[in-house]
Amino acid sequence: MSSDRIRLTISVTPEVHAIFKRMAEAAGVSLGKCMGDWLADTSEGAQFVAQKMEDARKAPRVVMREMQAFARGLVGEVDATAEVLRRTGSADARTRAARTGWSSEAPSSNTGLNPPGKGRKQA
Repeated sequence: MSSDRIRLTISVTPEVHAIFKRMAEAAGVSLGKCMGDWLADTSEGAQFVAQKMEDARKAPRVVMREMQAFARGLVGEVDATAEVLRRTGSADARTRAARTGWSSEAPSSNTGLNPPGKGRKQA
């Protein structure tokens, strides 16, 4: 019986090994299958990164501009989603936000921490 899978030997840190071992045990599969399946499931993203790395060797400035535009687009999507949640005032969204610690409210500083005098008693 032949397989179209290629067997590899790789080195990983003990932390990475422990994570994938836990995943394999939870899924009831071997460590090798778990890691192989994970790589297969994320291969589309890896293909994108490989292409961008190849492109960056040829035209680094072009790729940098593309990545900056991509990041700005992601920020725009997150902002738009947060605005929809703010406008709808969805009780379900508020419940999820309260449960997870996330809020559709903008943080009061760029660190996400309250500035002095906001939300805490003065000493």
